[in-house]
Amino acid sequence: MPPLPFSTMLIELAEKMGLLAAAALLVVLVPGLRARLLGGPSAPGSRVAAAVFGLALSIWGAMLGLEVSGEHFNVRAIGVLLAALLGGPLSGLAAGLGAGLFYASRVDDATAPWVLLASIVDGVLAGVIATRRPEVTRDPVRAGAVALVVQSGHILLVGCGLLLTAQADRYLPAWPAHAAKLAVNAAGVALFVAVAQLIVSQQEAAVALAQAQADAQKASLEALRRRLEPHFLFNALNAVRATIRRDPEKARELVADLGDLYRYLLTHPEDSDLSEEIEHARSYLAIEDVRLGEGRLAVQVELDPAAARLKVPALLAQPLVENAVKHGIARHEGAGTVTIAARTVGEALVLEVTNASEGASIPPVAEPGRREDGTQIALATLRARLVARYGPAASLTLDAGPGRAVQTVRIPLGPARVALEAARPAAGRTPLAAPLEGE
Repeated sequence: MPPLPFSTMLIELAEKMGLLAAAALLVVLVPGLRARLLGGPSAPGSRVAAAVFGLALSIWGAMLGLEVSGEHFNVRAIGVLLAALLGGPLSGLAAGLGAGLFYASRVDDATAPWVLLASIVDGVLAGVIATRRPEVTRDPVRAGAVALVVQSGHILLVGCGLLLTAQADRYLPAWPAHAAKLAVNAAGVALFVAVAQLIVSQQEAAVALAQAQADAQKASLEALRRRLEPHFLFNALNAVRATIRRDPEKARELVADLGDLYRYLLTHPEDSDLSEEIEHARSYLAIEDVRLGEGRLAVQVELDPAAARLKVPALLAQPLVENAVKHGIARHEGAGTVTIAARTVGEALVLEVTNASEGASIPPVAEPGRREDGTQIALATLRARLVARYGPAASLTLDAGPGRAVQTVRIPLGPARVALEAARPAAGRTPLAAPLEGE
């Protein structure tokens, strides 16, 4: 096969270097090598992986060699350099030795020992530089510069060795091919590091975004917990104090409800059984019933047994029942009923909180230090939590009319069932066998 023209050689090598981008994907998938790309230390296992990867890449580069100006032009050095950058001197030594032996078997006897020695020196030297300057594994420009320096020494070593043995008559005149080899190898190493860092940075950004979303959901949950603490606690304590003299037994029940309510608020995880959410809401409504006045508030619960153990976000029902009382029952002169209904409809869990009130409406009274739109903010926060967790498949709607309002939450069943299965081994609770009785 006749030697390729110099321009054709560059085109051929540029096309083959595109495979380095695919090779970068493999490196990112190896935890130890990924840690090295992030600037962490090399673990023993990662050094072996780097050596194997670099050797395979070197053999591939040697087999893709081309004849240019009487010289065998190839990119096998890229594999040796990458093994050294990712694994350190020992990985570079192993890859350089293996690649040198493979390539020495493909060249003439005069060149073989110098090629082997130069390959070993490449791996050790690049590994020492990477160990002392770990930032080169994260910077494509620096990685390319290291490749350029190390490969310059490689060409110089082979050239001097051939001069000593009077075998340099073909090697030295091929300086354009050597110059191109320097540029291609340096560009190949820089390309590999750039692609690997791009992939790693995108993955790290995705992880950071997911963590930020999780933190935001935790913060919104904590906000829901905290906003119930001071104002509601004062009202509940006043209701208990007013009840103690006329009905001590009822007062004891209120204290128990208050204790259950705050224990749930302070200690419950992010997810809970739907039945627990409803029990939490009932404790809240029991206290509100006393605060509003005996007989003002009735509670009905309609819970499908199939939905009782489904996992839902904690404090899902709390802002709904709070909204039903504050903007429904409390703003009417007569009695009212809050109905909590939960059922599965197709592939969705549907939770409805309905408030129906009798009598004329009462204008809202502003309370010192209390924002009138606080519950609406809570509903907006809950809606944002649902969308962030379940996407557009989840929704929170409000259908309000004179004396009646219906708040409806829809959650896809898939995530709720997955969460239930994940929690089942640790759960010691008995699922509800029948709907909770209405009050």
